[in-house]
Amino acid sequence: MSGLQAAVSAKRAGLSFCVIEARDRLGGKVWSIPLASGRGTADLGAAWINDELQPSTTAYVRKFKMDTVRQPIDKTPAIVQVSEDERLEFPFSVIPDFPPVKKRNLEMIRDHIKAESQKREAPKLKDDQVSLDTYVRKLDATEKTCKMVNLYVRAMHSLESTEELAAHLIHYWRRNHGLLAARADDHTGGNYLRLQGGNQDIARGIARLVGEQHIYSSHPVQSIHDEHAKVTICTSNDQTFVAKKVIVSVPTALFRDIKFTPPLPAALPERCSNTKLGHYNKAIVCHNKPWWRDIGYNWVLFSYDSPICIVRDTRIPEKNCYSLTCFVNSSVGAEWAKQDPHARRRAVLEQLAKGYNIDRSSELWRSIEFFDQIWKHEPYSQGALSPIPAIGHYVKYQSVHGKPVGNIHFVRTEYSDHWKGYMEGALTSGAQGAEEVVRALKAPESRL
Repeated sequence: MSGLQAAVSAKRAGLSFCVIEARDRLGGKVWSIPLASGRGTADLGAAWINDELQPSTTAYVRKFKMDTVRQPIDKTPAIVQVSEDERLEFPFSVIPDFPPVKKRNLEMIRDHIKAESQKREAPKLKDDQVSLDTYVRKLDATEKTCKMVNLYVRAMHSLESTEELAAHLIHYWRRNHGLLAARADDHTGGNYLRLQGGNQDIARGIARLVGEQHIYSSHPVQSIHDEHAKVTICTSNDQTFVAKKVIVSVPTALFRDIKFTPPLPAALPERCSNTKLGHYNKAIVCHNKPWWRDIGYNWVLFSYDSPICIVRDTRIPEKNCYSLTCFVNSSVGAEWAKQDPHARRRAVLEQLAKGYNIDRSSELWRSIEFFDQIWKHEPYSQGALSPIPAIGHYVKYQSVHGKPVGNIHFVRTEYSDHWKGYMEGALTSGAQGAEEVVRALKAPESRL
């Protein structure tokens, strides 16, 4: 998405350009596939938007006249699976009814992180030296609170909280309107709306603006040679492109798959080679009706230890589409991904049955379609939405992260200063990257 946005911005600036895409489709981690039944689509990657807080995304939704659906929220019970033997029901959007001492501890940690996430300041060096797990334990978090923090990290970045850098996640929330906005399902948060036709419709719409004649799909880039006066890009299918500037839209963790000559400055490979892409997976179960509503439950199901860390209702009633999207992330997701498709499906259905406390007579067992997507297996993504830096690297390498090197410029949602890690962040970064190139070329009529 960031590459497409960079291209359309370059076109508006009057530059000549082309898009070199590794995949046989456009959109990166924005990927919508049609249901065999014809009743809508399944978003295997990015799925939610906000028409009040995400201006770039909203502009395209309106330009392309796309229909949206609100994320359903109400006061019916949500569920948290605390352990194999402990299951709690609680009103949606409030803290589960833990014992009073443990509940106050969770509220204390939440309020601390919420306050930190709303500060307008640079990440702290001391927070760059510890994982989020260590960070909250230093605040006297109980084990139950630590498990809830770990659940949030699994859901957001597909890692364990022992792997998530405290400085990175706090700064991530700061760029996304704070902790609560990053998780909220109403108009104040990032999970407010979905597109009835799937989010990839935005990528297809931008591609039309770019012009299909400028897009080279199935052209994985193997090398980028910066010769000062020009840049030569070679692909694995023996195609060569020459330009004055190149904009790279590749996860930093995958820079290792491209040969840069001359080599990138030492600090950049050091930072990139130590980033980690979490194990990000989705399982989407489609039904003829929203059976979970019929038995009195909200869509929300959280789990501390089971394969699914969070379940979301992704129904689109306008298309007679009723689905639950299950996030099977992090270390437990990695184990789940090793199983064959039948075993993965069984594990998902069995956890849903246990979570919703239903037996074999339930509509759950009569799904009409089932999808799963293991992003680690997708060669040009290899994991979650945004790479996570190693401990001690976020603050240390900020001066080189995402900054141009000669004629090479970098865009991606991970570089964005607004809605980092989201589709909005990708669009924001793409536009900024194109502006950077235009300034460097110094003349709108220069050729890219």
